[in-house]
Amino acid sequence: MLVCIILLVWLLLVWMYFLWSRRRYYKAAWQLRGPIGWPFIGMGLQMMTPETFLQYMDGLSRKFKAPFISWMGTNCILYVNDPSTVEQIFNSTHCTNKGDIYRFMSSAIGDGLFTSSSPRWHKHRRLINPAFGRQILSNFLPIFNAEAEVFLQKLDLEGVQHGKQLEIYQILKKIVLEAACQTTMGKKMNFQHDRSTAIFEAYSGLTEVCVKRMLSPWLYPEFIYRRSRLFSQQQKVVGELFGFIEQLLEPIVSVVSSHASATDQNLNDSRSKSKSIFIEQVREHVERGQLSWQDVRDEANVTIAATFETTSTALYFAILCLAMHPCYQEKLYEELVRELPSIESVSPDQLQRLEYTEMVINEAMRLFSPVPMVLRSADQDIEILRDDGEFLIPQGTQIGIDIYNMQRDERVWGPLAKTYNPEAHFGPDCPPQHAFAFVPFTKGLRMCIGYRYAQMLMKLLLARIFRSYRVSTEARLEDLLVKGNISLKLKNYPLCRVERR
Repeated sequence: MLVCIILLVWLLLVWMYFLWSRRRYYKAAWQLRGPIGWPFIGMGLQMMTPETFLQYMDGLSRKFKAPFISWMGTNCILYVNDPSTVEQIFNSTHCTNKGDIYRFMSSAIGDGLFTSSSPRWHKHRRLINPAFGRQILSNFLPIFNAEAEVFLQKLDLEGVQHGKQLEIYQILKKIVLEAACQTTMGKKMNFQHDRSTAIFEAYSGLTEVCVKRMLSPWLYPEFIYRRSRLFSQQQKVVGELFGFIEQLLEPIVSVVSSHASATDQNLNDSRSKSKSIFIEQVREHVERGQLSWQDVRDEANVTIAATFETTSTALYFAILCLAMHPCYQEKLYEELVRELPSIESVSPDQLQRLEYTEMVINEAMRLFSPVPMVLRSADQDIEILRDDGEFLIPQGTQIGIDIYNMQRDERVWGPLAKTYNPEAHFGPDCPPQHAFAFVPFTKGLRMCIGYRYAQMLMKLLLARIFRSYRVSTEARLEDLLVKGNISLKLKNYPLCRVERR
């Protein structure tokens, strides 16, 4: 009996110490009140389903005054979905680190730019940044044009000659991944063949595993997760992806510079001409001792995944929105006929002049943000302003920035917020918006390193597609069911018809 009493007293003391050590979080939660959740798991039960996660968060943002505090497991979460607070977070030097639960991704695919924290992130960003400069990206246009031609041939063969309705997303992913491998790793992979299926399934499986763990607080402890079925799934897909990355990291001759023969002299000439691409730049950093080969593997894995996932997602939704809105598709076609008299290739100057093309892409990314939510961590106490005062956010608070719902919010974008209308939201006569109301690639101190790459590839592919073809679908905007994933997904992907112009 005495032993039980001592044990209970000890447990009570531990519990009281735990609560006392977290008193600053509870004070913040009292001032910025949100949903309370359950002990130890917080809002885990309500948020564990990707198919309803974004809709659930939208409902909370209308019930409680954002930004507000909630709980995920024992983590204190500041939920943000208004441009003013987003600006404060993205521009804060104390909020550049990704949220703690991104470690689930880094443990699976490596600690690359997407997941790493300072000082590692700052060092790697500085070393890799030159590979995504404007002038260097212009050198990739021949590859983009060549892959666009492959995509158009596929559309013509399957959609026009065979008369099939197409799931364009599956075809598009192969094209974008092929372009990503060539422009970052200097290697042509021929993904149009069936051998790519396992790679896509592995990338898709990995993101689903990571998201399920993020939304399941009871799987946060490593010793529990490693005994779960989810961990077994992760190990299977990680093995597939690591084999793919190792294949890409084999000695290469860059396709960016030349099609040299495999002699030592030609290899050296090729490498000297292709310092711009990611793999050649990081190879030099390894030779200088600035990066390890493990760093290179991690960055290669994350770079390839982020490049093809977000770009193919954003481009697909742009195509789908235009297919659902033929009036805007015709306006786009008028610009393309005017600016692209030749349809065989697109030059940098021509891309610059495609203003309406950029508008339709931006409107699609507004409605369907490629990355629906990002997480940051406060590495020091920060002050945030709300219209009813200034509030202290304690060090260690996890910050969830809900980009998807913010960019669809009528309180931010007006009565047409949930409709596809490029001119109303990005046209020359549209009302001015807050600078941080539209952040598909984030903004501020940790803006996506590859945003220019994605913009260039999307504009070129979209221009080549709609200059030659008309795309239609029976799907409607209001019928699409989105899934909250690391990159935005649909529960079902509509089929599209393609016809020649």
